[in-house]
Amino acid sequence: MISLTRRLALGLLLAGLAVMFLLAHGSVLLFDHAFRDYLGERLREDAEGIVAEALDEQDRVDLDRLPFRESYSRVYAGSYFSLRVDGGEEIRSRSLWDHRLPNVGEGLAERLLPGPEGQALLVWSGAYSRAGHEFEITTALDYTPVTQRLNWLRLSIWLLGGLLAVLLVVIQQHVIRLGMRPLGRLRSELALINDGHRMKIETQVPEEIEPVVVELNHQLERIEKVLNRSRDGISNLGHALKTPLAVMETLLARRELSQHPELRDGLRNRLDDIHRLVERELQRARLDTRDNSHTTRFHPDTELPPLIDTLGEIYHHIHFDYRIDGVPNALPWDGEDMLEVLGNLLDNAGKWAKSEARLTLSVARGQLIMEVDDDGPGISPEYRDEVIHRGTRLDEKVAGHGLGLGIVEQVVAYHGGEMALADSPLGGLKVRIQLPMPIEEPERQPRRRRRGQKGNKA
Repeated sequence: MISLTRRLALGLLLAGLAVMFLLAHGSVLLFDHAFRDYLGERLREDAEGIVAEALDEQDRVDLDRLPFRESYSRVYAGSYFSLRVDGGEEIRSRSLWDHRLPNVGEGLAERLLPGPEGQALLVWSGAYSRAGHEFEITTALDYTPVTQRLNWLRLSIWLLGGLLAVLLVVIQQHVIRLGMRPLGRLRSELALINDGHRMKIETQVPEEIEPVVVELNHQLERIEKVLNRSRDGISNLGHALKTPLAVMETLLARRELSQHPELRDGLRNRLDDIHRLVERELQRARLDTRDNSHTTRFHPDTELPPLIDTLGEIYHHIHFDYRIDGVPNALPWDGEDMLEVLGNLLDNAGKWAKSEARLTLSVARGQLIMEVDDDGPGISPEYRDEVIHRGTRLDEKVAGHGLGLGIVEQVVAYHGGEMALADSPLGGLKVRIQLPMPIEEPERQPRRRRRGQKGNKA
């Protein structure tokens, strides 16, 4: 879709060209009309002069006295006259040679008439009575040089008008850019709202678009209220379900059900499905109402060590190691989201690893790369998509509900990232996550490799 700036520029250019075309054409027409009137007066004066020269001092007609100045003497010189006295023979200037001038009646001809050698003639005709004699005279002037000059003038005005229209477009573009600056700030503020940093537009805008901003703020406030109600409702429902679910799990552990293993396993599977559904919806509600202010951003330097220490206490036999390579001080994602992603990945690694789990954070091609490796049994390629998207548990002997990778995939997808499973160089599973970094990144500083924690055996 063509931009508003281009529309305005195209409209101004076309309007400017149209105005210049009309101005050039109108100016030339007015000048032509005025110049013809002026030359018509000159032709009339020439006619009166010729009539006066045709009479001598005794008011007798003496044709030898007629003016044959150079312009009337040279053939087709551009100045012509024809004279008839008392209805007699027509007397023509030598410049006409064998060409005859038409009689156009009294006064100046309304249009140019064809002349010798393709000339366009401006013709004036009149009749005079002098000393008892009747004079019919026609004078003419070659108007072709004037027409040529007027055409040149018209073309010059068109060219200058075109240049002026282009100049006006350039000036208009600059003025539009200045006028659009508040819209640029408005767009930046909308991006902040989209990222969760704000819930209201505070930029001062021109009064023409102020009603739009006011309505946007009203809608944003309404959306925030709806989201908060939805989050609270889902959260309350999820927490209300946890107690009866816990009771049902306790009932499943009773001896009476050991005699019905198929029934017990079927009920346990359905409970696991309910757990996954509740956790997924709670996670979605939290993501939709997250706060991405600077205070809630993820700071790897300060937030990873407690996580590693906690995992080391849980899995005493696993050596957890992590490395941070060229990552910004504060990552532009919610700290709880990042800790939940990394916590689930490292927790899965701790459950399956034999002795080592490793986390690596790095930046490559504008993306944050998070890799978790372990030396466990890994996952066969044919099961990897099923594990990610459905939260399937491949080993029912391991505690849990199969929620880890499913929740991680949901958070990663929400932030526009990708997650993939592969073989780890440690011999087990590698989970690789790529999240697109923002265009403007915070200042970076060199990091030291931090050795992980290994739990002390009790």
